[in-house]
Amino acid sequence: MSLPATTTTTVAGYLLRRLTEAGVRSVFGVPGDDNLSLLDAIAGHQEMTWIGTATEQGAGCAADGYARLRGLGAIVTAFGAGELSALNAAAGSDAESVPLVHVVGTPALASRRAGDDYLRFARMAAEVTAAQADLRPATAAAEIDRVLAVALRTRRPVYLALPADVTAAPAPAPGRPLPAPRPASEPDAAVLSAFASQARRLRAGVVPLSIPPSGRLSQASVWAAVQDFLLPGDVVVADRGTAFFGAAGLALPAGAQRVSQPLWASVGWAVPAALGVSLAAPDRRVVLITGDGALQRTAGELGVLLDQGLAPVIVILNNAGYATERIAHRPAAAYHGIPAWDWTALPSVLAAGSPSVAMRVTSSRQLGAAFREAGDAGRPALIEAVLGAGDAPPLLQDLARVAAAPSR
Repeated sequence: MSLPATTTTTVAGYLLRRLTEAGVRSVFGVPGDDNLSLLDAIAGHQEMTWIGTATEQGAGCAADGYARLRGLGAIVTAFGAGELSALNAAAGSDAESVPLVHVVGTPALASRRAGDDYLRFARMAAEVTAAQADLRPATAAAEIDRVLAVALRTRRPVYLALPADVTAAPAPAPGRPLPAPRPASEPDAAVLSAFASQARRLRAGVVPLSIPPSGRLSQASVWAAVQDFLLPGDVVVADRGTAFFGAAGLALPAGAQRVSQPLWASVGWAVPAALGVSLAAPDRRVVLITGDGALQRTAGELGVLLDQGLAPVIVILNNAGYATERIAHRPAAAYHGIPAWDWTALPSVLAAGSPSVAMRVTSSRQLGAAFREAGDAGRPALIEAVLGAGDAPPLLQDLARVAAAPSR
């Protein structure tokens, strides 16, 4: 006997209802042959928006940033190559206790060939997710509830395989709500506190590793200017590298928040994460600080960020390569360098229809003027801060000096 229409939905409808109950309003991902029916369901959902990203890894990092402020993030990819592209992002969320659900559109059950192993990628994902399920019509609702409950309880990523012909299969309407997400936290708070404490102990009497010529922009002057620019309620998203070490020393205004990935430390994470943070908190100003090397890894996601009509302030620390690695080992080695990009041209290339302000600065005076213009722009602002290749934030200088000191 069939259930009344008011008490039934589809497997896709059930999943989306549970996600919206958990606070998810933006779903990130990349289309693929086997997830298109799910994307149709997302597109037709009144409370949910599909955010197509440049890469699956970018989608995972965006969902990670979203979850840090909203309590849960969601990503949709295709089977195989697509899901494996997102695996690094899932591993980062696992390392830093960030809850997200990775939904993988897989080949239809009816088209699966005998002998093929359709669970091999799920087994790979099991190494960095807290729960997994390969959905079937009869048990999909219960399995979705089980897996999502694990994500909300443990604050870890989870994995759902959704065969293409299961998406529209009938399912009972959701009943009792799932447990509320655990409050979002800053998993990097303890790490940042440790860095800051060590910096305070070391800072007195430390001479900088390099002192730029008079008037030239330096890491110290950049971070002083960032400190003056911050307002209560801002969200600072800092990438790995000099951006992280500089942001770790900031004294945040009331209600401001620092978001970074100190444990997994995937360089380039911050750009897509800032997309997720911006969508999770549209009423707060996002200040994204990244290095030139980091941004070259995930620049495509900057186009998505700008295309969404968001208005972040983006600071690119241009020191011609990987400054953190230069500090650590053989500063003059050629492998620390990267190709030179025209950073101020990037917004018009990546998001031609998005109005933005782009400025290149080489001095503290120019940087101050650029921050004033960014604060008044009301639209995305990109500031390229040109720095010496051997310069580093004060905290990183201190740590490098300690590491280089002979043991007693």
